[in-house]
Amino acid sequence: MFIFSLIFLLCFSLVFGQDVPVAAQAPVPAQNQPQAKSPGADINHLLGRPECSADIQKYCKKQIQMTPKEQLSDMTVLECLQDAGYSDAETLTPGCEQAVWEVKVALTADDRFHNAVVQFCANETRQFTQLRPCLDETKPGHSLSFLECLQDAGYSDTETLTLGCEQAVWEVKVALTADDRFHNAVVQFCANETRQFTQLRPCLDETKPGHALSCMLDHVLQLPKTGQCFQFLARIQSIAFTDFRLVGTFVEKCGEYVAKLGCGTLTRNSAHKGAKVPHSQGATLECFIDKLVNMPKEHEATLKSVSNECRHEVMRIAELQSDDWHLDRPLFFACRQDRERFCSEIPAGDGKVFQCLLEHRTDKFMEPSCSKILSERAGLMGQDAHLAHPLTNSCQNEMKEYQCNLQPGYQSSVNFHLSWLLLCLENSLHNYNAQQHDLSKGKQLLPGQKKLTSFNQQCQHEMINHRSFMVQEFKMSPELVMGCAQEIDKFCSPNGDIEKNGLTIHCLMEHAQMRDERFQISSQCMGTLQHLMKVADIGTNYQVDKVLYSSCKTLIEGKCKMDSGSEAGVLTCLMKYVDTDDMTNDCEQRLVEVQYFLARDWTLDTNLYESCHKEAVERCSAFDNWHLQNNPENKIDPGPSVLACLYRAAYDEKKPLTKECSMNIHRILRERAIRVNLLPEIEDNCRDALSEYCSNQVQPQEEMNCLQENFETKEFKKKYSNCYKELEKFTLMESKDTKLNRLLTRACRPVIDTYCSNLINEEIDHGDVMECLSRNKDKQEMTPKCKSYVNHFELISMRDYHFNYRFSKACDDDIKKHCSAFGQDKGAVIRCLSNIMFEHRILGETPDLAKDCKKQLRVAYLQQEQVDLDFDDKKHMVDADPTLMRKCENDIRKLDCKRKNTFEEIVECLREGFDTLEPDCKAVLFDREKIQAMDNTFDDELMRLCQFDLKKFCSSTTEGDSAIKCLSNTKIIRVLQPTCQKIVRERLREQSRDDRLRPGFLKVCEQDAKQHCNEEYKKIHLKEYSEQQLGAVISACLRQQLARFDIRLQPQCKEELSNIILEAEFDVQTDPMLYKACKDTINRHCSNKIVKEGGRFDTVLECLKADFYTSQIQDQNCAKELARITQEALVDIHLDPSLFEACSVDVRRICNDVPPGQSRVISCLMDALEVPRVQMSDQCKTKLSERKKLWNVAHEKYKMEFPKTLSGIYNLVAEHPERDSILAWFGGLILIILIVGCCCGRCTKRTAYELKNK
Repeated sequence: MFIFSLIFLLCFSLVFGQDVPVAAQAPVPAQNQPQAKSPGADINHLLGRPECSADIQKYCKKQIQMTPKEQLSDMTVLECLQDAGYSDAETLTPGCEQAVWEVKVALTADDRFHNAVVQFCANETRQFTQLRPCLDETKPGHSLSFLECLQDAGYSDTETLTLGCEQAVWEVKVALTADDRFHNAVVQFCANETRQFTQLRPCLDETKPGHALSCMLDHVLQLPKTGQCFQFLARIQSIAFTDFRLVGTFVEKCGEYVAKLGCGTLTRNSAHKGAKVPHSQGATLECFIDKLVNMPKEHEATLKSVSNECRHEVMRIAELQSDDWHLDRPLFFACRQDRERFCSEIPAGDGKVFQCLLEHRTDKFMEPSCSKILSERAGLMGQDAHLAHPLTNSCQNEMKEYQCNLQPGYQSSVNFHLSWLLLCLENSLHNYNAQQHDLSKGKQLLPGQKKLTSFNQQCQHEMINHRSFMVQEFKMSPELVMGCAQEIDKFCSPNGDIEKNGLTIHCLMEHAQMRDERFQISSQCMGTLQHLMKVADIGTNYQVDKVLYSSCKTLIEGKCKMDSGSEAGVLTCLMKYVDTDDMTNDCEQRLVEVQYFLARDWTLDTNLYESCHKEAVERCSAFDNWHLQNNPENKIDPGPSVLACLYRAAYDEKKPLTKECSMNIHRILRERAIRVNLLPEIEDNCRDALSEYCSNQVQPQEEMNCLQENFETKEFKKKYSNCYKELEKFTLMESKDTKLNRLLTRACRPVIDTYCSNLINEEIDHGDVMECLSRNKDKQEMTPKCKSYVNHFELISMRDYHFNYRFSKACDDDIKKHCSAFGQDKGAVIRCLSNIMFEHRILGETPDLAKDCKKQLRVAYLQQEQVDLDFDDKKHMVDADPTLMRKCENDIRKLDCKRKNTFEEIVECLREGFDTLEPDCKAVLFDREKIQAMDNTFDDELMRLCQFDLKKFCSSTTEGDSAIKCLSNTKIIRVLQPTCQKIVRERLREQSRDDRLRPGFLKVCEQDAKQHCNEEYKKIHLKEYSEQQLGAVISACLRQQLARFDIRLQPQCKEELSNIILEAEFDVQTDPMLYKACKDTINRHCSNKIVKEGGRFDTVLECLKADFYTSQIQDQNCAKELARITQEALVDIHLDPSLFEACSVDVRRICNDVPPGQSRVISCLMDALEVPRVQMSDQCKTKLSERKKLWNVAHEKYKMEFPKTLSGIYNLVAEHPERDSILAWFGGLILIILIVGCCCGRCTKRTAYELKNK
């Protein structure tokens, strides 16, 4: 063992600057010499060692056959026996094994070692200049430097040691670390440290080979780097870490697993060719680390059985190596060129070189072998946070302050992982930022609350770096490696290679969104992914995700460079461009993958967390800490449910959130509403519904529309009740906040900017923008796409009135009071409220609706009228008014109304064919007619088609039935636009079918109706007739009273009746009794005249009158009706438009002072007709003559009455145009009678007097 002593003295003299002569060393004690040797044997020659004779004959046959035994060299025999010694099947005898050992040690000792180097490495030193300095290192006192020199050469790609030289290096290193005299070196050179650091003292008690070294190296990082103990151990560990056999505890704890994994055998010479590391040094540890990180399937069982003690040893060694990359020899040599290429300016130590290389691992210029070993080391770092030296060094104070130090004894638990440390630090940083946010808003600390310590910038920088590593290197998350192993193998390694550059994480994130069970990840994998997203905290700084950054670089460095005020704001900016031309497919995919996880953890949005933290804790049961580091009670993280709770609270006006919190919730909800999978409650509950209803050619951005189009059906509610509930909640919010409908607001931007700009700028528009869009659907800026989105939401709100926010809020009380029986069917509710409004205003019954409700009722009614769908979507037409469409289904088919494009046109088609409709259909149509007659603004068809004429002739009409009154004026109706004239005529015909459709008439004639037509008046108030048309019962009764000369009606009522009579002059169909009686007569007598007059239907009555006074009408019913209207027209010349038109000039000239009514003007004209001296126009004379014949026929044949009572005579005289002359003559006659009477009376009296005297 003299050689061993010599080697150690040389090594120690090198470290501490001492040159120890060889001659000064004592001879080896006798007891240390081999026991069995033949006399005269040379212990340094294997051929002369008897203990190896049998082994030489057994294992070196090939060499003996090729070379005579006397010519065999010790080196040849040594190589042969060495190969046998490292073989699994061939084992040397103990004596020969010891002899081989001693010979190899002797080869490396003192001068003989130098000779060996010259002998075995001469060619290499001449060929490779890098080895030449090694010859100078063979001086006494420089053995360690020489070992390092040869060791580095052995790891080179181009410089390969010969086998003899390699083994020589190996033996020296073994001797250096395994000999008992290592204790003496520790005692001598680490005396001060062992006194100062008590944890080093137990190392001196280690007696097993190599254990003392392991113990000392456990604590080397705690020693002062300037001390001689650290310098000594640093030189030793640079040699020791290149081979696992030199670290005694590693061999003891992991030897069994090393053998099972096949990492402990020396590679044979044939396997050295082309290898990066052609010798065995360091290969065992590297092999073991590779297996632990990559978990190959064939060794899965063995790796799972690896004891915690063995894992601890691996981590301890890796931790020491990670501090200085020179100590990690495989990493050092694999990445030497890349270090110069990428990290030449980075000084070694504190793990800085490794971190620099890891940052460039995805660079295409990095050597594959370097990238591979970096990935393996990153995996170890994920399992042991101590390996992250830049992070732990920069955050020492923060780790201590916030209790984030890795506790001894937890090495085998997740609490030792890098993710645990990062979460602890991030939790503390978020809590600090939240406290600073509250303080900046003027909030005070609670009693007993401590002001938190700030984080230094370097610590925050390292946190971001290591979060980025976690996203790029999935192996840094041990939980992910274990939890997602099958998914990674199945989905993310199509060619057997793991995807690089962070794509593995995004690959798993992509499959997390899959709805097809064949491509879904397990719940375990999903959980580990969510944990990783928490660690990475991408919401705080997007730059930690290099894949996202590279995919969206154009937008990030372009439009989002100025828009975003912070790293967190970049994600918000990117979300604005989803589904736009500026967004690339790759960027959109990566962005949605990230947002998918952010949408499931409310803490990952920094602004949201800081502004809503307090309210989330108080109102939504959120954890007080950003991350619950210690969870002894195993509380379930309420992350997704917290977001859902905050969403609802943000739209709760009774108990609102703070303004800042509400704004942030509105922001993220609007961002995420673009995709169903970014709304966890909907996506999780609607997966099956999406597969059933929206799987065929439905783009992701259209999925919400697809669900909303179907979710209100009975089948959907029954089959997917949970999905319906979540969709209902979201649609209610959408009805209140139009900005949640991103597709609509984007497609309708031109209309919004032009007509609704003041509304969209509100934080919440309360549905006003949708109402504005509905009002402006006919504007030029309204594109087909915008219109389709508006129609889509209108359809949704028509199925359920709750989805019309303004309407449901304004009418909620009235609906509960009057219409609760109709459920959520908006069409039925609108009909119910309309009836309430009608009955109050027209019939004076029931309480009136609230003012705001009446306003919103009009809006909702018009939206229903204006439903406009493409031909492919006509199946949804029924949603406008399900009751009407169901009851009128047969009539729609019969009248071919299906071809109409809008609901309004279908209704109009039915109204035109009203007489042929079934009773149920008539009833439901009658409800619509009543509300439109009561308030013409509800009549969209009328207001739209007559828009031009209303502006021209009726600009002052604002409410009630004033529009139809104005348009039906005899002077106006004749000059209306054809389309307007047609709709006005149709409305007048509808009014003639029931007096309740004439609200103005009922109002002014109420008293007269009660007095003269009480039975008819009572009938319109009966509930049994509320949906049944009664005909013109009141107006017909009052018209009879008007034609009589003994009944006096109110002037306003007489005016309304006159208008009704005049309507028949314009269109005979507005007098149902006349039209019904004369329909056949009209077809026989007047069809040619109508054609001749160009289709003017107002010529029909004149045709009938002409035939009537010539006695050509044979139908007695028709003749009686003509007599009736003739008698009505006799009341006032204005009721006979043809006569008035013919005599208008004569009326002004002859009867200008005669007031209209009670036949006064007609009587004046007739009197003038009899006076020859009165000049009258021929046209008037002709028409008067015709009318006189007509009146005579009516009087003679149909008993048309003239005035005949005293009161009638009085009225005739009082209203006669020559009443003054009549009264003068009458007064004069009375005076004469009185005078005569006086005279006669005096004579009589005298006679009587005389008689009396007698």
